[in-house]
Amino acid sequence: MNPAPRPSPSRRSLFLFVFLFVGLLGGLAGAADGDNAAKEAAAFDWRAFLAPFHTVTLHLPIGFITIVVILEIYHWLKPSEPIRRAIGLILWISALSAIQVTVFGLFRASGGGYEPVTLENHENWGIAVSVATVVLALVHAFAYRPAEAPRKALAAGYRLMLIGDLVLLTIAGHYGGNLTHGSKYLTEGAPEWAKKWLEEHEGAAPKGGESSGAAAGGVYAATIQPVFEKKCHSCHGPEKQKGEYRMDTAEGLFKAGDSEIEPIVANSPMESYLVELITLPADDDDVMPPEGKEALTPDETMAIIRWIWDGAKLD
Repeated sequence: MNPAPRPSPSRRSLFLFVFLFVGLLGGLAGAADGDNAAKEAAAFDWRAFLAPFHTVTLHLPIGFITIVVILEIYHWLKPSEPIRRAIGLILWISALSAIQVTVFGLFRASGGGYEPVTLENHENWGIAVSVATVVLALVHAFAYRPAEAPRKALAAGYRLMLIGDLVLLTIAGHYGGNLTHGSKYLTEGAPEWAKKWLEEHEGAAPKGGESSGAAAGGVYAATIQPVFEKKCHSCHGPEKQKGEYRMDTAEGLFKAGDSEIEPIVANSPMESYLVELITLPADDDDVMPPEGKEALTPDETMAIIRWIWDGAKLD
């Protein structure tokens, strides 16, 4: 009696992908059902819990797609059937991880606090990466069937799509970096001539109001604004406004955020919520800048306090 034929590696990869994907959807559906049932019992907020995992998992599709590119180059130099099967498996894992990261990212975006245009761009490119990676895995599975010669037209299309997917991934990652670190995070360490060239070609000021340094002078321009730009704008700047508080515009600097407490009270640093936050112990959950960000030095903290004491003037 002949043993039953075993499914091919590509089919096993597809089965694995479908199983994991269905499991993910089932988990999300269960979370949604839990949210509905929790209206009476104040249940756990699954979206709020899963949202931070976007940051933890976002490097997975980047790494997997990069590995596929490296293996494709290796396979081109030294063709190998085991390498081809490994590529197929990694592509399905890439697709699953891309979908997962996109879902977690949408959960995180629902919390607000980000510049709408940059957020929309990041979302759209991120979704495009997920769709492209799933299609890429499917095309690869049809182009390279086990024990069959590669289908040249599909194989050529697959390689072009792989390059396109890598480009989409880079663009999505760039917009994500803008949301997290600000639009100038790639040029902060650039030579001065490069920074000046970029400033000359940037055009208008950031959306959302006049820059807090547009007409600034004196102590603010020389001492305070550089500290805010370096250590505060990544979370409270043009691309991201945590706690609905923005520090890169004159209006936003003095406007209360979600706390509804005045951040800066001229001549009264002890009544200013900003001073309270920057003088908290380093291990306090509310300290600003938060854990993981570069802390203010004692001199910078005292400079901000003196500036507020002297009237918090911008000119």
